[in-house]
Amino acid sequence: MSETEAQRVVKRINALTAEEEQGLSKRYDIGDWLSWNYEPTGRSNVSLTITTAGGEYILRRSNPRKSLPSILFEVELIDFLRGKGYPAPEIVATRDGKKFVEDQGTFYLLTRCISGRPFEPGNPVHLREAGRALGTYHNLVKHFPGYPPGPASMMSGLSPEGSRSFPAIEEFVGRFFGAEEQQRLSRLFSYVRDRAEDLRSRLQEVYPRLLKLMIHASYGQSALLFDQDTLVGVLDYDRAVYEIRALDLAYSVKELCHRHQEFLDTGKVTLNLDCFRAFLKFYQETEPLPEEEAQVLPLVFAARHVLKIVDKCSGFLAKDAVNPRQETHTRKLVFKLERETAWLEWLAQHEKELRTVVSEE
Repeated sequence: MSETEAQRVVKRINALTAEEEQGLSKRYDIGDWLSWNYEPTGRSNVSLTITTAGGEYILRRSNPRKSLPSILFEVELIDFLRGKGYPAPEIVATRDGKKFVEDQGTFYLLTRCISGRPFEPGNPVHLREAGRALGTYHNLVKHFPGYPPGPASMMSGLSPEGSRSFPAIEEFVGRFFGAEEQQRLSRLFSYVRDRAEDLRSRLQEVYPRLLKLMIHASYGQSALLFDQDTLVGVLDYDRAVYEIRALDLAYSVKELCHRHQEFLDTGKVTLNLDCFRAFLKFYQETEPLPEEEAQVLPLVFAARHVLKIVDKCSGFLAKDAVNPRQETHTRKLVFKLERETAWLEWLAQHEKELRTVVSEE
């Protein structure tokens, strides 16, 4: 059994304790719980499909970093979107009318299950509906009265402050893998610092003028559900944050238009430019982009990968402070850093082609 499979088994076993099941079944008036199944798609939360006498539901248990302000914001955002007719999941209230359950700092959110199948790469109708729906989402949240806790700033991640965790990561790699691996990572970090500085210098003037709103921040294949070719569900609002709209487009284009099979076959990262062109066209059918914002999309695409590297490194060190990281954790981190850097290199090499695409639209 591989490490990934073993981790999934552990998560499945620990997904819901008997005590949790008993307590939650009393809090919700949804009939007798007949069964529950662990959903392995969640990256930071634990999600379960609950089958009851009254139907199927999705139960999400938050990760330990989830705060009360952030769950309140998420619930408010979902209710706002549903009130506007957007296909966000319906939250099921507890017997006493609360939108979520809190137990010793852990939050549980129950929604009605949306029946559907996931986004199909290569399906032009799915791509069209995904592009239009993201545009609709951005149009709607311009008028959202709430705000997320702790607004992020992309520019801070591109500053020298963002790379302050890099030396500690180099030390970890040297501890487990020796000088050669440490030097290779040092060269990687040097490249990332240079790219971050270049991107920051090219974005710092225009950044204050770019539209900021509550971006979805998880609008990818796993967030979309279809009934045949009709988009029936948009999920995963727990990472929504106040940032530039272009960063949401960067996430979605990479998730929906990267050549996943080519990466599996060759290890090379590539973006399908025809897919990007079509997605941007469909998006702008519902939410046109100003020329200035469209022109900086290639830079924001690259900036997102710098931010991922910064986030992976700082997150690794935060986890190490609680539960010391071992060789396996470090090797996994290095693989992710190399993959994100490969994206940075690809985007630098193809910036002209990306600019051509946005100019066409």
